[in-house]
Amino acid sequence: MPKVAPNVFDYHDKFIVVHAVLACVATLITAPAAILIGRYFRTRRWWFNTHLILQTFTATLIIPSVALGLQSIAHNHHGDQLTGKKADPHHDLGLSILILFLVQFLIGVGAHYTHSEGYTKDSVFPTLTTPKNPLRHIHVMFGIIMTALLYAGVKTGMDEWDDVADNGTLVPKGVRVIYWVLFGLAVAAYFVGWIFEAIPGRGGSRPHSVDAGSTEKAE
Repeated sequence: MPKVAPNVFDYHDKFIVVHAVLACVATLITAPAAILIGRYFRTRRWWFNTHLILQTFTATLIIPSVALGLQSIAHNHHGDQLTGKKADPHHDLGLSILILFLVQFLIGVGAHYTHSEGYTKDSVFPTLTTPKNPLRHIHVMFGIIMTALLYAGVKTGMDEWDDVADNGTLVPKGVRVIYWVLFGLAVAAYFVGWIFEAIPGRGGSRPHSVDAGSTEKAE
């Protein structure tokens, strides 16, 4: 960063702030919300449309976030920092997330038009044991990996900012606290679903049901 008066945001800093806000909203709000909708509300008619809308918002946040990040670097004449001596893990993560998220988006659309059986009766973990098209399993696992990469991207971004800032504009401690709180809540909310599935009457022993909103059948 160019040296300016302490605690003053220059042109580069302002780009990075917008970049960070967009990335944080995608990582901490829209992406985990979409995943939790799919985790808990797949028997509701509205789940897929809500999931799709949230992930569309995630895409519209990630794309300009990556563009702003690259522009802020180019403005300081540092190239793209994806190759060479100034290559940076955060920037590699950002480019990887952009590419993989778009692939995941397409996999999700394809998985929506596949068929699977209704939930297996008396199964302890019906999410895992219900016969599904392989594309659905790929989409779920890919989604977990993508979300982990998003969290890693935000974390490395905050660390990088503190490492290179030379004018006192460090990441506020409160921002880091909020990050870890939302991260913990999202992870806990997702995995609590496995506990619910194992409880009779809440998941494992529920009757056959259709994955509403998808092209599925119950037999």
